Amino acid sequence: MHIYEVVRSKGLHFGSHIVIAKNEENAKKLVADMLNTFQTAIFYRPADFGVSDPIDPNDYPEETVIN
Repeated sequence: MHIYEVVRSKGLHFGSHIVIAKNEENAKKLVADMLNTFQTAIFYRPADFGVSDPIDPNDYPEETVIN
């Protein structure tokens, strides 16, 4: 599993989500599915999102809140 930051690839301002997933596509799908559960007017697709490179927790020398 990897840690990814998922952001909206275009359109309105959208905060990021930190997710744990096997790959980038699964990370985008998780966020789209989560948002679609709460939205009624907008339908999100995984293609609506961009994903960071995997985040290595060891890159953080101190404890920190990611999101």
